[in-house]
Amino acid sequence: MKQATAAGKVIPLLIVFLCITALKGYSQATESLAINTSEKEAYSLKWLQDLYEPGVSMKNDSLVINKEAERLLNEASYRSTIYPAAYTWEAAAEFIKRNEIKKALWYFINLYTINSQNKEMVIKSLLVYNKVFKMDKALMSSFYTYSLTDPEIGKIENGHSEITAPHVMEKKLNSLKAMLFYLNKYKSAEEIKNEKKN
Repeated sequence: MKQATAAGKVIPLLIVFLCITALKGYSQATESLAINTSEKEAYSLKWLQDLYEPGVSMKNDSLVINKEAERLLNEASYRSTIYPAAYTWEAAAEFIKRNEIKKALWYFINLYTINSQNKEMVIKSLLVYNKVFKMDKALMSSFYTYSLTDPEIGKIENGHSEITAPHVMEKKLNSLKAMLFYLNKYKSAEEIKNEKKN
């Protein structure tokens, strides 16, 4: 009984910490980078564009790979920071603190599959973030940036990714779909109203 109560208190506190840390980090990053408003706006727009841009996408008949995906394909040491032996909330919180939300979301996708307590914590965190960001786009961006170079899913040889465990990819894709389902299910009336305007 006491354990359940303690866990019940830890989850909301961690969610609040993650959200405050992300917003604080975002604010500090934009404040410290530039003196004039136009530079701050440019930085913010670039940051948001990166958050929503998938690492791998199709344009016309061409496969487009952004800088993050290219770095993942070519730097083994960098891949080891994104794909740890075990995904932890502490590491996700550290990414948020450093304003690397897309990486934190990749950790959320992986943490979601571990147990029901993690599922609840991930969904609550996403619902809070959804008030500030388009979390459906950010989640999909994260998945299509980090899944194709995930060593649990495939291997990389000579800068090319090869999927060797499609069942693992499907499991992570199913987590993404579930997270998107809950984001849609628990949208506030205000969010629905704003979507209809756009």
